[in-house]
Amino acid sequence: MGFALAVGILMLVFYLCGVVLTVARRYFVRVFTLAAVASFVGVYAFLHYKIRVSPVPQPELFLVGCIGGWLAGIFFGLVNLRRFLTSTLK
Repeated sequence: MGFALAVGILMLVFYLCGVVLTVARRYFVRVFTLAAVASFVGVYAFLHYKIRVSPVPQPELFLVGCIGGWLAGIFFGLVNLRRFLTSTLK
């Protein structure tokens, strides 16, 4: 779940920065940092909702899985999706 949220938010932020804000490709690191922070906030909000509101049988395992998935999504975005993400920037 954390991986899907992280990669989805990364792609959304890059799309919005490229199409709406027309950010140049040379600002990849800045946009990626913004996307990483936005994906962390998204994963945190999802975890807060799932752990606080919905009864999760083992919240520690769920927490570790989501955070591990988030880190894997960030690493995947930086390594494998870099060419795709830069194509969405101007």
